[in-house]
Formats: sequence, C-alpha cells, structure tokens
Amino acid sequence: MNPENYLLIDASSPLSVAAGILGERGQSWTCFFEEKSAALEGIFSATQKINQCVPAKSQIGFLFCEGPGSILGIRIAAAAVRARLALAANAENPPRVFAYRSLHLAAHLILRAFPQEKNFILVAESRMNTWNILRVCDGVPEENFSEIKTAETEKLSIEKIFILPHRRKLPPALADATLCPVFELLKNDPRVFADVPALLRDCGNAPDAVNTSDINSYARWTPERHRAETPAEKQ
Repeated sequence: MNPENYLLIDASSPLSVAAGILGERGQSWTCFFEEKSAALEGIFSATQKINQCVPAKSQIGFLFCEGPGSILGIRIAAAAVRARLALAANAENPPRVFAYRSLHLAAHLILRAFPQEKNFILVAESRMNTWNILRVCDGVPEENFSEIKTAETEKLSIEKIFILPHRRKLPPALADATLCPVFELLKNDPRVFADVPALLRDCGNAPDAVNTSDINSYARWTPERHRAETPAEKQ
C-alpha cells in the first residue's frame, strides 16, 4: 500500500491532535500539524491548516488512528472521516480508509528512533483506574494490547517502560516511565507506514474506536448510589 497523499488524523491523545499529508511514496510529510487542544477543536483546526497547504482533491484517502486512547477524540475523528466518505460516496474513486493502532505505532517509532531498545512496555491511559499496555520483546511488538488495573502496574516496575502523553496522575510504579512523544517521533519519521505496512488495515467505510473492554465491566449508574439516606435508613 502506497500512503502517498493520504491524510492522517490522530485524535487518540488526551492532550493534542495530529494531522498530516504524506508526500511522494510516503517518504516525507507534505505538511504535518499538531494542535495542542481538545479533539473537537483540534481536529478541524488541524485539517483546515492541511487544506490550506494541499487541495482536498489531491487527498486520496485517510490514515485513521483507532486507538487505544481518548474514546471521545477518536470517535470525533471517525465521525469527521465518515462525513467525508458520505460526501464522496458517488465518486468514481471514493477515498479509502486505513486504520492503525496508537500503541503499535509508538512501538515501531521507538524501535526505529532508539535501536538499542529491544525489550520494553508501552503504557497508555485507559478508562478510570485502568491502563492499556503493549509489550515489545526482542524488537517485536505483541499482536494485541491489553488492559490492566492500576494495582497491577506494580508488577511492571522492574521493566523498561515508555508512557504515552497522559492527563491522569501516574501511579508510583509508572512514575519513572520514559515519556514517548509519539507525534514528535511521527513528525520526524514519516516513512514508518511505508516501511511497516503491517501497521495499517483497511477498515472500509466504518472507522471507529477500538476497545477491548467488556461493556459489562464498566461501572453502571444506579439511583441508590446517589440517593440520600432517609432518617430511618441511617438508624
């Protein structure tokens, strides 16, 4: 797959949004922007800057980050991509959408930028009191990421840890983790998608957020949790 002229949209970070257009054969960025703002504003601000640099008609598809990461940000990005697909539904060559995962991209960016690093764990925020992790062994990322509870991070403390940009306070076991500036590494390494095509998968016309959590594992709202006790109940 040649990613030339594909528009990248990544809203997986809780702190910023990245957008860029890949140049000839995906070897360079025609333009790349990181907007340090919430997804709702950042996605449209970044893509507007892209369109000022490169005419929309020259964009032939999308590279979409499906997560893990900010569910709200990723789904706002997915909605923007779907809107563009709907507008081009009757086009002779409608845009194609290829999805990638944030932790796997970060793993390959680290391996390429720091070849001495062969064994490490990547950690990213998940829902409350949980973290997503991806292990890299002998320079090969595991096929799937997983989710662990904050209490379980203690068992990671003896390993090399890279942490993605985050908003939440880190637990003690992750306090010394090395920050992985994904968008900065990506800006400096546009060839990663051309060199590692396994990062991308064709997601058709249904880009969405990836989520390994069982829906039944989320805390559910119940009226009893929020109802004040009556005098009789307090006795």
